[in-house]
Amino acid sequence: MKKFGTAALALTLAGALAVPALAAETPVLISAKVDGYTTAITLNGEKLDTTGIPAASRTDLVPLRLVAEADHGSAYWDQENNESWFNFGKDKITVQFEANTILVNDVAVNTTAEVHAGVTYVPVSVLEGMEGFAVTSDTETGSVTITTPNNDPMVKLAYAIMESSAMFGNRTDVTTLTDAYKIPADQFEQVVAFFPMITSPDTVIVGKLAEGADEKAVTDALEAYRQSQEDTFSWYLSQHLPKVQDARTVVENGYLLFFIGENADQAEELFHTYVEAQG
Repeated sequence: MKKFGTAALALTLAGALAVPALAAETPVLISAKVDGYTTAITLNGEKLDTTGIPAASRTDLVPLRLVAEADHGSAYWDQENNESWFNFGKDKITVQFEANTILVNDVAVNTTAEVHAGVTYVPVSVLEGMEGFAVTSDTETGSVTITTPNNDPMVKLAYAIMESSAMFGNRTDVTTLTDAYKIPADQFEQVVAFFPMITSPDTVIVGKLAEGADEKAVTDALEAYRQSQEDTFSWYLSQHLPKVQDARTVVENGYLLFFIGENADQAEELFHTYVEAQG
């Protein structure tokens, strides 16, 4: 394991990057005497709460972990290599702390990170290097507006349903949806799907069927998947079985919802509200 130069530096990095997987690390408490962060960050239309975050040296620097987690991403500190990974869906920003080097999807960029009172900052322009990200900065007002692929209304719907049911799942691409789960993704104009780990059946799929789609082929595939989950959870972690038996498949105005999880009625309500908004 790589040793840091001083105990103070070790504590600073631990505070910056402590995550649940590193529960043994003790975060550094930010003193109320430290000047606060003043840049206003708006992510996908929502203003982020920067309360308690220390000041950065420039208004174009953003606290990377805050932004990643607000965008449904994650952060992890690799202590052995003295670097952190900030995950944004299929994209990853790596900060190597020896020289504060920044890599976007393993490609170095021509700028560096900063660490202040245990918080890692990068220039907001770094985010522009990722597909589907857009950034607007206003140095006069000290504000930054970030738009990511998760700003898509259907993606927002899927996350809202997940939050209402307190579920955690992994987003699945269309190839995996077809190959691993046997759901014909080619029948959709757009589809967003989250599947669970093996200890839970919780699943959410929302999509818009393609013109001329074989709706029965889709719903039959979804029922086959639901039945496979019922077969599994009839004997394994059977406390989840009621959720599987209360699964919902709803098709409305060309849009589809498939849901296994808690609060199924709430999931349906969110789906109906979304479909109505599409006109």
